[in-house]
Amino acid sequence: MKLIISLFLFFFYFKKSDSFKRPLTMKHPSDISSVIRNQYFLKNIPYPNLVEKIENHEVSKIYFSPKYDKVISENIEETNDVFADYSITEIIPPVTSNLIDMSIKNKVEPVFAVQQPPGVIQTVAADILGGINTYFVPLVYLTLFLSFIRSFFITSRNFKSPFNGGIQGLPGMPGSLNIDLKKDKELMLKSNITLNSFAGSPEIFEECTEVVSYLKNATLYKMAGAEIPRGILLEGPPGTGKTLLAKAIASEADANFISISASEFVEIYVGAGASKIRNLFNSARQNKPCIIFIDEIDSVGRQRGAGINMANDEREQTLNQLLAEMDGFSDNEGILIMAATNRKDVLDSALLRPGRFDRIITVSLPDKNSRKEILCVHSRNKILEQNINLELIAELTAGFSGAQIKNLLNEAAIYAARNGNTVIKEKDILDALDKLIVGLIRKTDTRGEDARKRIAIHETGHALLCSIFKEYFELKKVTIQSTYNGAGGYTLFNEYQNITESGLYTKNLLKKRLIVAMGGKAAETIYYGEEYVSVGAVQDLKQANSMAQRMIGNYGMGKLLEPFYNENIDSDRNPFLGRSMTLGAKYSEKTKELMDNESLELVRNAYDEAKRILNENRGKIDIIVDKLLEKNTLFMKEFDELIL
Repeated sequence: MKLIISLFLFFFYFKKSDSFKRPLTMKHPSDISSVIRNQYFLKNIPYPNLVEKIENHEVSKIYFSPKYDKVISENIEETNDVFADYSITEIIPPVTSNLIDMSIKNKVEPVFAVQQPPGVIQTVAADILGGINTYFVPLVYLTLFLSFIRSFFITSRNFKSPFNGGIQGLPGMPGSLNIDLKKDKELMLKSNITLNSFAGSPEIFEECTEVVSYLKNATLYKMAGAEIPRGILLEGPPGTGKTLLAKAIASEADANFISISASEFVEIYVGAGASKIRNLFNSARQNKPCIIFIDEIDSVGRQRGAGINMANDEREQTLNQLLAEMDGFSDNEGILIMAATNRKDVLDSALLRPGRFDRIITVSLPDKNSRKEILCVHSRNKILEQNINLELIAELTAGFSGAQIKNLLNEAAIYAARNGNTVIKEKDILDALDKLIVGLIRKTDTRGEDARKRIAIHETGHALLCSIFKEYFELKKVTIQSTYNGAGGYTLFNEYQNITESGLYTKNLLKKRLIVAMGGKAAETIYYGEEYVSVGAVQDLKQANSMAQRMIGNYGMGKLLEPFYNENIDSDRNPFLGRSMTLGAKYSEKTKELMDNESLELVRNAYDEAKRILNENRGKIDIIVDKLLEKNTLFMKEFDELIL
């Protein structure tokens, strides 16, 4: 074995030394591998400089590495130094096509490298590695297995079962809970997350700052007769920053920290979940002051008696133990319980009462100003073009959570890097926004002219109605570009900020939204007739009928059902199927028939009104359709100029 290793090292050194002395001539594309092996002798130039040299005709050839991650450029000027004729540039594979087009345009010959067949050294190395894999690796696995069996039996002698009062068991055993206070706190400090990292509502920021003040200045609050909250529940839609706030409070408060997911308490073994709850609180009481953070608490906190079998299952035993530990006979002085969920509606009422969760902080979706601040926070480590209109981006991202805004900027950075840029432009952000909203856009349109015209008519119907109802809606963009999610085109518009901020939508406004939703189907009917309307309006019909049902069932905008409220529509989903099955139907068949008839009447009236308005403006539709077929996309300014 020693002889083989010595020969291997000798041949490797000899081949390496020989490659240094060999003249550097790349007569064949495979010769690029010798240059790459000696790349530390070459001058490394950045990608923009390489582009400039190609455009200035200072390069005769460019050589691509087999993985398309490096480019070696052969300079026109000749020197005596072997390596001075070449420069190396690191690239990413997506820019290869752009670089090839630029080279051909400037009469620079691109050469593609091929993999060389393995030589003697590679063959010897493969034989050695094969021997190691055949004989040595199985021996290592066998040794590790025997060591594990030995340690298992040694540890099991002194093991105290968690079901008999033991605090901790073997890792992975039922009832065991691996808690590392030091590690959790170090991770919090290492992440460097503070309350300044949260850029949402200032009122939420104030509530969380007050919690930190409780933990740091408990004496002052006690002198004023105030008690520190025992529990804080953060609830709201996904991606709004609930876990971020919990991390920020834990990192700023001078206290021990335990972070755990509620799903870790759920076990198939009876009593194991309750045992884990006891272990968790025992560890916290031994390390006061301490913050316990339970993420996704709805995993164990669901309402009791709501299962299909209506039985006292293991999940309910775990919840009962949690309720007892949070506010029972045990002393929880110096312990703060924090939890996060986006399903507060399914939590048991006993869990939400004061004494367990004294403070419930609702972390809602950010408004326009908060979205702008979030954009600024997530763009700190990115280079943005100076003329980017963040006000426009914040307006277009209505309904986005903080996590979605972060993802938007990340997608924009990927678009910029794909084009060989390090500076993010406004176009990159808008392209990323289109991708997130409507899906990946097809670059090559294979549809026929008849199909494109039908889609242009459909989208023009939506866009023209938006433009007519200017007092309510602001048209952003209309396009007939095809996407991979099946949409042949789309129209982007939104209500004005004063409407969305107030949330007070009137019956008149919602009727206008129904008319806009039915605009595409109405336009197709006008041009092609009732018998030749396509299925492209399926999503429009879905949205219109859902909105009409809410108007009748929830908003009291019907005729006979004006004072009626339908709880089934409000929830959109029933988390307590077992309980509903037991209680039976909540509304009579007559009431259901009235709801269906009145909601259908709203949609029918909106459809008829859309056809009437579009018939009166058919000349404008023809102009917009022709322009869409020519340009594919029209923005608000161009659209307004066409219909004036």
